[in-house]
Amino acid sequence: MAASMIPPSEDFLRRMYQRSPVGYYRSTFDGRFLFVNPALVRMLGYDDPEEVLRLRLVSDVYWDSAVRARLIDLYRDPGVLDGVVVRWRTKQGTPLVVRLYGYLLPEEGCIDATAIDVTELDAAQTQIEQQRQALERSSTTLRLLWKQLPGLVWTVDRELRITSADGAAIANFGLKVEEELGKTLYQFFGVDRPGYLPIRRHLEALDGQWVSYHQEAFDKQYAVMVAPHRNEGGAIIGAIGVAIDVTMRHRLEQRMVDAQRAESLGVLAGGLAHDFNNLLVAILGNAELGLREPNVAAHGRGVLENIRAAALDAAALTTQLLTYAGRGEVVAGDLAIGPVIDELLRLAAPQIPENIQLAVEVPPELTTISGDATQVRQVVMNLLTNARDALAPTGGTITVRAAMVETDGVTDEHAVLSPPSIGRFVAIEVADDGPGMDARTLQRIFDPFFSTKPNGHGLGLASVLGVVRSHGGGISVRSQPGEGTVVQVLWPARRGARRRSGVLPRAEVLRTVMVVDDEDVVRDVLTRLIEDLGYAAISAASGEEALTVLEGATEIDALLVDLTMPGMGGSALVSEVRRLRPRLPVIICSGADRERAGVPPAEGMLAKPFRLDALKGVLVNLIGPPCAEPPDVGVLGGA
Repeated sequence: MAASMIPPSEDFLRRMYQRSPVGYYRSTFDGRFLFVNPALVRMLGYDDPEEVLRLRLVSDVYWDSAVRARLIDLYRDPGVLDGVVVRWRTKQGTPLVVRLYGYLLPEEGCIDATAIDVTELDAAQTQIEQQRQALERSSTTLRLLWKQLPGLVWTVDRELRITSADGAAIANFGLKVEEELGKTLYQFFGVDRPGYLPIRRHLEALDGQWVSYHQEAFDKQYAVMVAPHRNEGGAIIGAIGVAIDVTMRHRLEQRMVDAQRAESLGVLAGGLAHDFNNLLVAILGNAELGLREPNVAAHGRGVLENIRAAALDAAALTTQLLTYAGRGEVVAGDLAIGPVIDELLRLAAPQIPENIQLAVEVPPELTTISGDATQVRQVVMNLLTNARDALAPTGGTITVRAAMVETDGVTDEHAVLSPPSIGRFVAIEVADDGPGMDARTLQRIFDPFFSTKPNGHGLGLASVLGVVRSHGGGISVRSQPGEGTVVQVLWPARRGARRRSGVLPRAEVLRTVMVVDDEDVVRDVLTRLIEDLGYAAISAASGEEALTVLEGATEIDALLVDLTMPGMGGSALVSEVRRLRPRLPVIICSGADRERAGVPPAEGMLAKPFRLDALKGVLVNLIGPPCAEPPDVGVLGGA
């Protein structure tokens, strides 16, 4: 026991000093080495201790000479250096990071120190710190990203217990994350069945599947994806869910469907109107012929008058169908909207009950619009009538506004139909504070024959849509139950009248008319009507047949052409007639206006169905009385 307390000999200490892998040295306060061990020589990159002893710590060893002076001042009073990290320079000029331990001996004016090379450790720690900072930045960026994106991200464990949740959409749900953590999805959704769609999808994710579905919540639409959550070993420890707010995309898709549906209904309405007009031509034409018979009894005449009246009423309905389809005639010109609204309000005033108030907000300096005056009046009057009916019998307020607007193509999220593209428009708005409409009704208000009125035929708003569409404008409707209804119509705000249809008056004297129509009953009645008026008439059942007759006949003085026929249609026939017989005038007989059908300008136009007087007027204007002699007519215009 006593032997163990014997202090080590000087030789032992010297051997330890010389063989130690740790650097030892003694230096003066002013930075001169007094002695160094071999480990320190190697650490500094030298081969000979004498080289190191000639070095000055301040200028030759310390990377920053001021650091040593600060260390001396800092540790002079404690007298101990305890793991201070400093940066040295090797013989090769590379940095060396060392940790110093030692004692300051002021009475001897020197320092005994131990230096441990921690360069690699310091580099590793620096790298770890950089990685830690990068991870923190990534984590912060990810958290900020999810807090700003219109979505939600969450994780659940294998028991479907919520373990984390984040994202901007949390605010939409009115949830507090800390209150939801730990709940199962059964508790969160308030259900107890695994067949509930979100729970079923999470269970599928726990089985290793990637699944997606749509979820509606708080008036928002979310696209949801759920995937397995795996640990480093690949085992599934839960599920990760991501939900993105796709409400705007969903609404845009819905509007595209609505627009395509409206377009399809327009095509259907136009087709029905065309076919129905052909039948009305036969009905009305035969009624007219019957009424011209001198021997018809009074009772029979009354029956024919009723048939004609009913046919004319039916013709009015087909006109509205054509308007909805965007095939009505439009004679556009500059129109001041303020006087139009004042006029219509005066006309509508007697029909508005006393319990309904009218408010008008139309600036007098409002820019004129480009539109057909008759059709613009029809649109505004229809909207006023609908607002009045919505307020009956309880009463309320109808507000009519008009203002200049700039549209950027972005629509109100509750609008039924989108406004047109970017541009300047005059907005006419008719609002009521009535009961409003639910979403199902709102989606159908422009459908032909859909009406919420007991005696309505459902063509009012359908024709409004057609008029607005034919003018290149837009319309939107906002309504919710209990909050009234706002209908806004956008009209192009520009000057310059345009005439898109009408009769080009002619005074040439002609005698014979060729009727070209694929419908036998229409062709027959038109031929009989023309003959009954005193003109000669021949007919053809197709465009090809008409061309054959024209090539061999010179006595034909006018052509009455239907637009829609199988094979060679009316447009192609007119173009070919212009080439073969440029002197031959053409009368178009159709339920659609000629510009929309792409037909070259014609000298006459008859909209199906028509009265006998209309046919007579066109023929007289173009070819004069049926018995007049035809002079040299020259080349007719309009081709």
